[in-house]
Amino acid sequence: MKLSCSIIFILLSYPPYGYADFKEGGYAYIDGDYETAANEFIPLAERGDHRAMYALGSMYAAGHGVEKDLKKSFELFSEAAKYGRADAMYKLGLMYEQGQGVKENQKKAIRYYQKSAKKGYPLAQYRFGLMYEKGLGAQQNLINAYAWLVIAGHYFIYVPINLESENNDSLEGKKQQILFFQQQEMDRVFGDITEHLQKIKQNMNAEDIEKVKMKVIALSKYRKRYHAKKIRSLKIESSIESLFLPETLY
Repeated sequence: MKLSCSIIFILLSYPPYGYADFKEGGYAYIDGDYETAANEFIPLAERGDHRAMYALGSMYAAGHGVEKDLKKSFELFSEAAKYGRADAMYKLGLMYEQGQGVKENQKKAIRYYQKSAKKGYPLAQYRFGLMYEKGLGAQQNLINAYAWLVIAGHYFIYVPINLESENNDSLEGKKQQILFFQQQEMDRVFGDITEHLQKIKQNMNAEDIEKVKMKVIALSKYRKRYHAKKIRSLKIESSIESLFLPETLY
């Protein structure tokens, strides 16, 4: 059972007031009633609700409650991105990178990753770093690659998912299962980040290490919105060096 982390985050995060239709769609989605969820989201999306646009984009991509349609998914993510949604920009980058629902275009992929990364979206920061490492959509730049992977990794270190709950009703149980799968995916991404950092480190000299330090500190301003205030306020040069900077990463 592979679920979209970002759509689940949205469905579980909004407060109850003023979001009745969207909430009902979210509850239906969590309960596995994708058709009901789609019926709630479609009219909202047609009225310009960017949350519903994003949710539907994910559902069309997976074929949940609607017939799988990657082109429709791309259109919905494109509309949601116009509202400044970093998660939608990330999805557009992913679709361009992989040629899903649109012709593969690495340059457009890295542009969308960059837009999303600068809004603080950790998955985009991760993919943006990988693009620089591989030289996809831009000239290979291992300094930029390493620094962006560090910024992404900072999120996955300090934002564990709370899996504890005293509520044992059926819906709550399904939410906990979804969060468990989400935690597994976050652990996988963090492990991949670490592996790539170790690989890049092997080709670094002392000058490169100093450049990385300066780059990481400069990019720390992009830890926002998706990072809790207490995380954003941490001094990155003191909090991360022992874990990620090249001379200390094992």
